[in-house]
Amino acid sequence: MFKRISSKVDPDATVAKEIRKEFGMYFDQATNSRNRFLSAYPKQIFIGMVALIIISGIVCFLVLTPDQRQKEKMPDFFKGTTHVGNEVTDGVGQIIDLGTKISDLNTLRKQVEAVLAKPKLTHADTLFLEKAILQLEQSNKPRNQKKP
Repeated sequence: MFKRISSKVDPDATVAKEIRKEFGMYFDQATNSRNRFLSAYPKQIFIGMVALIIISGIVCFLVLTPDQRQKEKMPDFFKGTTHVGNEVTDGVGQIIDLGTKISDLNTLRKQVEAVLAKPKLTHADTLFLEKAILQLEQSNKPRNQKKP
């Protein structure tokens, strides 16, 4: 039941190669007839392309222009997006501020750990620890005030 099936598939075979192998003569016929048509009527094809460009411009700019009533009915896709740029820059600024606060708190934590690792604390160490506690309280204050 779990016998492996081996197949003799060409590893270089792709879908495009197989389609080309199967329908290649039709592709060659279409290419040849296209090339004969293009070489037989080059001026007419160029004139037709220029005419289509001119007709497209006329239709686009003169025929299908919406009048004032249709413009009022059209939805305003840009309504409410005037402050998005400010919100994005404010958000990026907040992320940068948060990153600097985190790095400052990380250095403060390392300094506190270094002071606490000392076997004996001096008066300067005690003052430093008190300032560190005040800084930690100040860094937690805005976060606690924002959550009502």
